[in-house]
Amino acid sequence: MTKIPQIDSDFARWYAEAFMDETTRRDQRWKGVVDVAESEVDHQTAEVLTRLAFQTLVPAAGRKSENLGDAYKAITSTISGGDVAFDPAQSERELQILSAAALVRLFEYFPGAALSVSTASFGGVRRPNLPMDLAGLAEKALVKLSSRKHSRTDIDGLKLAAPKVEFAVATEAIQSMEPAQLKTQFNRLHAATAKAIGHVVAEQNRVVTNLHHQSLLDQEELQMLWWLIGERSRSLDKDFSEIDGLIKPLMLAYELGEMTAVSPGPASIRAMFSRAGISKNEVRVADAVNAVDLDWAKTVSASKSVSPATTPIHFALEQRAELGSTDTWQAAWSGLTGLAVDVSLPSMLLAELFYREHLFLFVSE
Repeated sequence: MTKIPQIDSDFARWYAEAFMDETTRRDQRWKGVVDVAESEVDHQTAEVLTRLAFQTLVPAAGRKSENLGDAYKAITSTISGGDVAFDPAQSERELQILSAAALVRLFEYFPGAALSVSTASFGGVRRPNLPMDLAGLAEKALVKLSSRKHSRTDIDGLKLAAPKVEFAVATEAIQSMEPAQLKTQFNRLHAATAKAIGHVVAEQNRVVTNLHHQSLLDQEELQMLWWLIGERSRSLDKDFSEIDGLIKPLMLAYELGEMTAVSPGPASIRAMFSRAGISKNEVRVADAVNAVDLDWAKTVSASKSVSPATTPIHFALEQRAELGSTDTWQAAWSGLTGLAVDVSLPSMLLAELFYREHLFLFVSE
């Protein structure tokens, strides 16, 4: 049985502020948060937790077209810490705060959690009622994760030590052994050798994984640098300076997203957007979505995981592509996302959010 870590001081404060509770119930909920964060997490885990934390208009268990039911059940059955009386339907506020706390723990190692919170926040337009600045914590986590995941491999960490076979038997003892005893010693030798070989294989696999990761980073970096040096869009076959200002944020963010191999991408992504000529001018999101080619909108929003909660820009492109219109998609989009039809963002922020949505949907490394 895994030992539950000592209760985090931040969690204790958040829970006390919300429920005035510092009893064993709080400790039980802490266990649930830890268990959720230490379970096998994936894209769906982050999606469900984010919907619960933001209390989105779309249900955390998923719409008819979504496959989130199993993830929702796993989270809601675990997060109470084994409290059989816990009813998610009757404990929405507690479930909200516990989900946010689980996301904060996931920020430490799972980029998908920080990305989903960042994109769901939509540049601060969505502000859930929480005892912590969840979006702010996600931003800090993305900086740390980017720095850690994009660090260079230390060559000393790739060197393998010679394995040691833990087996010994005196020569004189062997000479007096019966056949059955010799067989026992040979079995011991076989087991010790197998253990040593297993250690070598595990270490070799670790080295291969590290080298593969480094290769992906090198490829990512080179592609992005040549793209910036060339100053030309691959999708439009146009120089950056020739691209319409409404199209540029989504188009160039998509192209950088396609080059990104390791999530959550390089910390210099904003500088790249600036170097590519994306301005800080305010742009109406609907205008940017309507400005791109309809076929392109359909292509980039083809993922089955596109969500009104965590990928609202991709969802806008999906709705526009499905309805084939520049206006009829907007009311339904607003109704499901909770965002105003005329919501606007700085072009730079729009590009960054679309880039992060792309990573959340398509980059799992």
